[in-house]
Amino acid sequence: MEQQLKKIHLGIKRLQDLHQNSLVEIEKLKAENSLLKEQVSKGKEDLTSLNEKLLLDGITNKSATGDVEKKQMKLKINELVREVDKCIALLNQ
Repeated sequence: MEQQLKKIHLGIKRLQDLHQNSLVEIEKLKAENSLLKEQVSKGKEDLTSLNEKLLLDGITNKSATGDVEKKQMKLKINELVREVDKCIALLNQ
């Protein structure tokens, strides 16, 4: 009888240790998941920014012939993009 109680006690202790190890592992995975989500979000922002830049460069290079015209068009397009971003931010609030 006492032998069985010792086995049960050891089994419970082992389960407690496994549970504690699982909790630690879960916290590590949650932190890693959070970090990866941040990286994905930043990557999406970078991609959007690059796409906007490529679009801007393509539009200005095709339609403007002089350097001054290109700069003015880029400034105007950047201004419009900022306004659109502000509108989106207001809609998201």
